[in-house]
Formats: sequence, structure tokens, C-alpha cells
Amino acid sequence: MSEVLLIPARLINGIITIAFFPLLYRIFKRTHRRFYQLWGAGFLLYGVSVVLRASFPLIDLENSISAQLFSYVFILAGFILIITGIGDIVNKAKLMFVASMSLPLLLVALYFTSQPYDIGRAISLSPYVFVSVSLLIFRRWHTPALDLLTVGWGILLVDNIALALGMMNEIFVEIFAIFGKVVILVGMTYPRFSLLADDLRRFLISGLPTEYPENDKHRFTLLDSTSGERDDEIKWIKNKVNEDSIRATRTILVTMYDLIAPPDLARGGVDENELYLVRMLVGGRGPINVFEEHTMTINDDMYELDVLFTEIISFSNDRKINCDIILYTLSSMVHTHGWKRVYSFLISKVQQIKESKVHVYAFYYPNTHEDRTEIAKFEKLFDNVMKI
Repeated sequence: MSEVLLIPARLINGIITIAFFPLLYRIFKRTHRRFYQLWGAGFLLYGVSVVLRASFPLIDLENSISAQLFSYVFILAGFILIITGIGDIVNKAKLMFVASMSLPLLLVALYFTSQPYDIGRAISLSPYVFVSVSLLIFRRWHTPALDLLTVGWGILLVDNIALALGMMNEIFVEIFAIFGKVVILVGMTYPRFSLLADDLRRFLISGLPTEYPENDKHRFTLLDSTSGERDDEIKWIKNKVNEDSIRATRTILVTMYDLIAPPDLARGGVDENELYLVRMLVGGRGPINVFEEHTMTINDDMYELDVLFTEIISFSNDRKINCDIILYTLSSMVHTHGWKRVYSFLISKVQQIKESKVHVYAFYYPNTHEDRTEIAKFEKLFDNVMKI
């Protein structure tokens, strides 16, 4: 009875493993994180290997040996990609690729050994040991985002040790393997995990995103607050911060002359740990180590604002992370620095922002501008206008 159930259990295990590929590739298309691409291909080969193993009892000895060889080749190739992907998380992809090439060498050693069974058991466990130890090391150095992956691969390691030592029925081995892979998949598809490499600066560790951001073609949005009240504006900011916090997007509020100050945000229920606040004040310090703190002050100068935008765009491009910049307010900037200077600044940033993962939102009050043609130029520059 157990032999009859073993084949379908192993097939299910293999199919689930293969199914990782489209799921991870879809995340790769959203995030452009290379490790998702490497893991997707790695689990595809891993799954093919498991499916081949399911065919062993159904074919003759000679064909079974060929199937076993192909199975080893597929699983080793899959683990090379998976291990390289782990290295890519911490910018050690080349090092991990070189290290993973020891796995094929072990296969060659198996071919020439006089004790193939014992060596074979060690080889079959070595990829799981390699991955589990690597994750434990990286987990200690980095963040809890690796917890589920570490647990999942630990389950697979224990499962395969039990199989190698004959301590568990093979059907239960397949069941536990499926469970371990589901844990791994949950860990990899949780958006917080895709930000692991970005936790090098404090402003990126706030919030626990649970959704991936949607691709929005609108990069510039004007927020018409003519009929709005201060409470309505703060409510909009609060909702935007909350929305960004669950979509792996960081929010930067640039406020002129403390028109909205930290106490105002606190009273409005805005979580300061999920918002990066830049205060533009006369005599403020320059934007040095711009993401070091959640609240900082820069001088009321368009040049320094330009440097701030450049830093955010560069950081967003390097880390492949979405950022929303909220200007409060565009009208006050125009009244202080003149529409030509502000318009020139925005024009200079259009191309960079269009090619980045940065969105700009700007509050403005049309009725405060005497020359309607001036504000019309900004309305034409921005992608869309929303009323608060």
C-alpha cells in the first residue's frame, strides 16, 4: 500500500516544487530582484528532479540508472542556482556561485569511489546542509526576514537526514518535504523579504509591508486643497503613509516652514516610524546622510531640495524600492522662490523620476496664485490633478 501511495506523493511534491517557478518569476517582474529569478529557475530544476525520482519504480533497471543520473544533474544544477540566489541577497552572488560549484565535484567523487552508497548519502545531504548553514549565518548578520526560509530549509534538511538513515517512511518524507517547501514559499513571497537587502539604512526598516506596489504610470500628482481643511490634508497624508507601509513603499514628506510640524502629524495619527520627514527651514543643515534619521532639517534652498531629490532617486534606483515624495506645499515654494525657479527645478527632475520608482505628490492652492497662467503651467507639467 505504501509503495502505491509513494509515487503520487512524490509527484505532488515535484509539481509543487515546479510551481515555485511562475510564482517567483511573477515577483521578479514586479521587484526586479535577481534572486527571485535565480530561485525560480533553481526550484524548477529541483522539481524536475523530484518528478524523475517518482518514475524510478516504474522503469527497468537500466533506464532507472539513467533517470537517476539525470535526476542528480537537475537537482545539483537547481541547488547551484538557489545557493547563488542566496548570495545575491547580500551581494555575494559570485562567491556563493564559486562555492556551490563544489557540489558537482562531489558527484564526480561519487563516480570514482569504492563506497558509492556511503558517499552518495553524504552527497545527497550536502546541498541541504550548505543552504541551511548559509541561511543561519545570514540570519545572524541581517534581519528576521530570513526566519521562515531558515525554518523551511531546516525541515528539508532533517527530512533528508531521516530518509538517508532510513528513520522515516518515504511517504512521510514526501509529506514533510511538501510542508517545508510551503514554509519556504511563504517566506519568499512575503514582501518584507524582498526588502532584506535594503535594511542597511534606518529609514527603510519602518513598517512591515504585506503587499507589492502596483505599477502606476502617474509619477507626478497635484493635490488641489482649495476646499480642504488642515485636518483633511493630514488625513490624506495619514492614509497615504498607511497605504505605502503595506506596499513596500517609503514615504518622504517635505514640509516648508513647518506648515505641518511633527506635533500636527502626531495629533493626526500619523506614525512617525513609517514616515521620513524633511523640514525646509531657514538655516537648516545640508542633506548629509540623508536617510540616517526619520526627521531631518535642510536649508530653505532649491539647490538643497535638488540634492535631496537626487539622493532619494539614486537610493530608490540602487535598492529597487518605491518612494513617494510629498511636497507641502508647492504653492508656498512658488510664493517664496518664484514660479520660474520651482518650475525649472521640477522640469530638471522629470526624466529622472519617470525612469525611477519615485512618485511625487504636491499640495497646492490655486486661489492663492494671482497669475492663473503660472499655476496652469504646473497643472500641465503634472500627470494628473486630484482634489482633497
